[in-house]
Amino acid sequence: MPRPDTGGTHADAGFSLIELIMALFVLAFGVAGLASTTLFITRQLTLAEVTTMRVAAVQSVMERIRATPFDSISEGGDTIGPLVVTWTPIVTTPQTTTIRIVSVGPGLASISDGLPTPTLSRVVADTIIYRVLRP
Repeated sequence: MPRPDTGGTHADAGFSLIELIMALFVLAFGVAGLASTTLFITRQLTLAEVTTMRVAAVQSVMERIRATPFDSISEGGDTIGPLVVTWTPIVTTPQTTTIRIVSVGPGLASISDGLPTPTLSRVVADTIIYRVLRP
């Protein structure tokens, strides 16, 4: 029995070569976008981990200084992980002691205007001024 005529040609039954190339281009563009997003997220997580490590090291030193009797506060230093943290009393009054805490180790590098850039450097020095009050 003969097939009824559908009015179209046999060439309309599938994808053309141009449609296939365009679909592959869109797919490749999406995969490239996902790959770059994954790299960006991995980089940001690494930077956040290093920043958290620096903050935890300085916090540890601050707690150690706070636990020291007021009249016994003196300069010192410690290595916490890959960081070297030193502290020095810079101003002492009868009621307060101001301490400079310097941490040196991996961290965010700074450009000339002082703003942090999203680049990791092996040696970055951060300085914090901390004031201890007499209890």
